[in-house]
Amino acid sequence: MSPGKTLLRVENLSVRARLGGRIFYIVEQTSFSLRRGEVLGLVGESGSGKSVTCRALLRLLPGANLELAEGKVIFDGRDFTAMAEPEIRAERGASIGMIFQNPASHLDPVMSIGEQVAESIVLHRGVSRAEGWSQTVDLLRQVGIPDPARRARQYAHEFSGGMKQRAMIAAALACDPQLLIADEPTTALDVTVQAQILRLLLDLRDKRGLSIILVTHDLGVVAQSCDSIAVMYGGRIVERGPKRDVLKAPYHPYTARLIACQPAHGAGSGLLPSIPGQPPSAGDMPPGCRFHPRCDLARPSCREDVPALVRRAASHLAACPVTAEMEP
Repeated sequence: MSPGKTLLRVENLSVRARLGGRIFYIVEQTSFSLRRGEVLGLVGESGSGKSVTCRALLRLLPGANLELAEGKVIFDGRDFTAMAEPEIRAERGASIGMIFQNPASHLDPVMSIGEQVAESIVLHRGVSRAEGWSQTVDLLRQVGIPDPARRARQYAHEFSGGMKQRAMIAAALACDPQLLIADEPTTALDVTVQAQILRLLLDLRDKRGLSIILVTHDLGVVAQSCDSIAVMYGGRIVERGPKRDVLKAPYHPYTARLIACQPAHGAGSGLLPSIPGQPPSAGDMPPGCRFHPRCDLARPSCREDVPALVRRAASHLAACPVTAEMEP
């Protein structure tokens, strides 16, 4: 499916935390856009701010100590950041659906799977419980759950990991949203089930015209599924652009290192390369470029100046002045 007009525009989004009298940023000055029918891969190591960014789009920040500090989320021409709580609550699920990490912890153990999916349909669409149940059974069928009428009456503990993930996808799609946020949808699943879930998401994109934000740390998943990539590190986007361009010719050292860490398709030899050091913690971010303590290209200026995302090719942006100077 060829992506269409812009559906989502995120402008300078920042999320800060208040903890023990301290204030620090979890996500800082994050900007990106998403077209209708586009699949965007949001990539980075654990703790880079991917999940918090996605939750901030719906103002579902995980913790009372987190707050949206600044920025705009323009969805289908409407500013979500300016909406009152009742308005944004009505949009959750109806306009944007979200598949959270670890479906086992987000499925209610004392409600049947069907009840959990139907609840959203009845709430947002105002249909009867009988009609909500009928639509739920049809949804479970669409996401590939066998014998959906029987399975709808079962509970989460009766589902396998892959079936739980399909149930979460059904719940996220219950109100036919325009955007689906999939937060690590293949984590803890075996390779075969991972491929099935990714294929399902792409099929749903083609059938429904969905836009998808796919949060992952796996560049192999991105290569199979996405149209574009945004790479996050230390709460900032350090590179973004079309998938093929970013994977073929990365401009940021962090992106290049991530790609180099992927297992070879052919007969590799020796140990996999790794990125030295550890990602920074949210409350102790280094000044300047946040990747500089782990970067072998770092200069003294990298320790002081915050690099801006600048255009390096047609639709390809990166935040590294060092590699920009190295280009012929």
